[in-house]
Amino acid sequence: MESWKEQLGNSLRESGLTIKEISDKTKIPSKFIKAIEDGEFKKLPAEIFAKSQIERLFKFLKIDPTEALKDYDEFISPPKSQIEDENPEDEKKSLYHQLIDSLKNQTIKKSYLIYGAIFFLFLLFLTITSFKSDKQDDEDELLSNLNAEEISEDNNFEAIDLVSNPSVNSDEIIDDKSKDVIEESDNFEDINYLGEEILRKIEIVIDGESWVVVFDKNERLIYELMQTGSYEFTGVPPLRFKIGYAPATSLYVDGNKISFSRAIKGATNYAHFWVNEGNKVESIRD
Repeated sequence: MESWKEQLGNSLRESGLTIKEISDKTKIPSKFIKAIEDGEFKKLPAEIFAKSQIERLFKFLKIDPTEALKDYDEFISPPKSQIEDENPEDEKKSLYHQLIDSLKNQTIKKSYLIYGAIFFLFLLFLTITSFKSDKQDDEDELLSNLNAEEISEDNNFEAIDLVSNPSVNSDEIIDDKSKDVIEESDNFEDINYLGEEILRKIEIVIDGESWVVVFDKNERLIYELMQTGSYEFTGVPPLRFKIGYAPATSLYVDGNKISFSRAIKGATNYAHFWVNEGNKVESIRD
């Protein structure tokens, strides 16, 4: 099937008329007749005149103008896809905006990720800080309790001796803080404990039950209600001992048995004494 352009061309040739003659008869300028024949609609005048000229030309030649008018309508109102194809600059502009929008979206996403990471690290920091603070508080409380317990034990040792050993006379047990300090200062020169610090192996053997407290030069080593058995530890002389029930207690220093019978306080069976660097026993008055 012939296109409208082919039909128009054939009809113009078959009419036997020149373009000028047809122009005179149809009142259509020659240049517009030529533009319609070639399909160059952009050379035609305004839409209202162009359509009228197309219809007059086709009716003069006795052919149907429908397809030609349809093509003209598409020319003056092209599909969106055709507009995009015919306007590469607009396409570039559109791509540019798409790129900008994409970069903006990526920037926003990255910003959210950064803010999220900062918020997470902040929460982690608060958690660690809180944990350390709670742990430190627990440690401080524990140390405080231990120190309070130690002070309480030192202050109440003789009272405990009375409970564990009813044979101890309360009148003969004196507070360490008031008298032991005096006795320590009085006896240090006699004991002659200054010099090289040498660890002594201490062994206490209990046959029954007795409260035992042991101090060395630097610290308290033992504070315990000992039951039947052998207890070994080490300390730096001079060594100070408090024995709640002497008859049940045997003492050895570096394998040598230490006799502390003269330090026993009469019928109380309580003993308080020093053992110096030479394993000599020095009784402490209570």
